[in-house]
Amino acid sequence: MLRVLEEHDQDTSAFLSKLRVIREDLEDETKPVPLTAVDAGARALVAACGADAIAEMSEPLLANDHLGVWMPMLRGTVAPHDLFRRLEMADSEFGRTTRWETIESSPGHWVGRVHITHDAALEKDGYLSKVRQAELACVPQLFGYSGAKVQRLDDALAVQMYRVEWYLPNAIAHYATFVPLGAILGSVAGVLVHARLPSTVLFALGLAVVGALAAYARLRDIERRGQASADTLRVRALERSLHLRELHASSHVAGLVGSVVAAQYRIVRRMGSGASGVIYEALRITDGLPVALKLLRAVAVHDNVASDRLRREAEALGLAWHPNVVEVVDYGNLPDGTSYLVMELLRGDTLAQRLRVVTRLSTDETARIGIEVCDALAAVHAAGVVHRDIKPSNLFLVVDPQDGVERVKLIDFGIARVEWEETRITHTGGPLGTPGYMSPEQEVGGVIDARSDLFAVGAVLYECLTGEPPPPRTPSGHASAVRDSGVQRAAKPLPPEWNALLEQALALDPAARFGDARTLANALRDLRVRANTEEASGV
Repeated sequence: MLRVLEEHDQDTSAFLSKLRVIREDLEDETKPVPLTAVDAGARALVAACGADAIAEMSEPLLANDHLGVWMPMLRGTVAPHDLFRRLEMADSEFGRTTRWETIESSPGHWVGRVHITHDAALEKDGYLSKVRQAELACVPQLFGYSGAKVQRLDDALAVQMYRVEWYLPNAIAHYATFVPLGAILGSVAGVLVHARLPSTVLFALGLAVVGALAAYARLRDIERRGQASADTLRVRALERSLHLRELHASSHVAGLVGSVVAAQYRIVRRMGSGASGVIYEALRITDGLPVALKLLRAVAVHDNVASDRLRREAEALGLAWHPNVVEVVDYGNLPDGTSYLVMELLRGDTLAQRLRVVTRLSTDETARIGIEVCDALAAVHAAGVVHRDIKPSNLFLVVDPQDGVERVKLIDFGIARVEWEETRITHTGGPLGTPGYMSPEQEVGGVIDARSDLFAVGAVLYECLTGEPPPPRTPSGHASAVRDSGVQRAAKPLPPEWNALLEQALALDPAARFGDARTLANALRDLRVRANTEEASGV
């Protein structure tokens, strides 16, 4: 409600004062709010912003600072119907005051009723019902489906029925549109070129097949975009949930600064945190070596997935030593079960931070970074490790204090695949990686190898040159998308050899990409040498 008020330029302080609620009480969305406050807030929201204001709550309900409440119901679900069934087991959205029941459930459609166990007088004005409708509209969006519509089916107070519908790609409609259209265009083309009847029929059949392929590609693209959106929301919900649980937990982590961990590392300061780990700057007591100490969050200590990934990161770093890979110093477990990982301390910025400042890099700097990343991956792959999450935020740019030269450090091996241990890692049911940089085979959860990392390197190079990740990839238009959609927007036109390199690195078929990291590194070296030679000769 506060976010809707802010979007309408309303005074949120006066709103909270009228409800006798302080903002700090609302910082944790998982805490129950008095039902009377919800009703009064909805009434005040409509009075301030209009009758459609409650419906506008659906989008803010999926904002980062509201997603924690969805996480308990998202676990183990793969479709909206799963989450709707979870509603029947949940206490309620208002703290044990309602009970849900599914009546009908089919793809793109759900009908259910809610039994009201609180004072029915609160339902007379209909505001609580509108809040429920806003919440129900969020469910399909959590799984990547847009255009959800919610309808109240009755006017009863004690038992209310709702229908939720959401858009599903209609394969029959797509084929029924694209195939006849192709046949018609083929027939028209045959007539225009004065072809004989058999040739005209062949024209029609050929373009009908093209239409079928276009329909298939369109359906796959819609599916991929929806899955990527759902994966992003799920990750954000997990991060928010872990953050809230950490705030609730009575943990010693908040008071770690100044203490000694594992009897040999003194904590200096907190540097940052992620979904499951907190990173501190520390000093090794024996020799004063500055290190980065990564600890599992208090709430993730007994999480098998988090523990397994931190162990995997330690093993992968230990196997893949290289000057362009962050060095692992130590790994172990504290007496309370907390896992820790000690790495060399890096000072500088990530490539993602640099791109936010400068947007694009020169071809020479891009080639240099790409060469160092490929050199690191050559060592990583030789050790039987596939990183699986190459992206700008996992490439750290540090300046060597001895020679003042900037170097790339590959970091974050949390989801790396170690060749002989893959069956031991805990999977979450979806592809591991970051949308936008994952290879096509990685996005669909298929078999991956070192060439998947090279695809991600190509995506990073593309972003360095154009200022944005590669466009969506489709079986029928990937090469032209790389050539025409993004590279042309670079600060200066790129040489044809750069276009060719990017097309090969970002090929849909792994067999069409560079064979290994060294081959891609050598191709980048050739580009760099050629560019420097031409510049020296005045070309």
